[in-house]
Amino acid sequence: MNQIGHSLKEEIEIIKLLADKYSDDIDIDLYEPENIETINSFEQSTGVSLPDELKEFYQLIGGFDSLMAYMQMWNLEDIKERYHEGYCDWIEEGDSDKYIVLGSTGGGEYLLMEKANGNYLRYGDEGEVMNIPSIKDLMCWNIDSMYEQVSGFEEDDTINNYLQKNSDRL
Repeated sequence: MNQIGHSLKEEIEIIKLLADKYSDDIDIDLYEPENIETINSFEQSTGVSLPDELKEFYQLIGGFDSLMAYMQMWNLEDIKERYHEGYCDWIEEGDSDKYIVLGSTGGGEYLLMEKANGNYLRYGDEGEVMNIPSIKDLMCWNIDSMYEQVSGFEEDDTINNYLQKNSDRL
């Protein structure tokens, strides 16, 4: 199962900064954080245990939709609804019970979590699979992608310092 190495607070704060400070350049919708009761209800309704890192993510931010990073991290209600509708039926036959879809990475790719072990995957439209080490890494990649869309991107020391500090993950 994915381990939470460090808190996601820094990534979420950077995402919020991008959304606020650069709203003209970055088109991103942030969802309201979820409380632990909602997370527990989601787990009971779906029978899927979320890794601690994902629980932390949803307690800090309830998901987001970014056209600039071509990324959607669905809120728990949307994930649950799609899960109960059998949203994984495009995965190879017999595999849909192994995953839960957390969002879309754009271009027909989906962000999955393996139910058995909490590993994250990106599933492409042609069946290719890429492991994603953590939600923290995924957020770092999205920050980098969004920040490239900012017209004056050399002007923000907070974001530049974050990206420089995390350059080994990009």
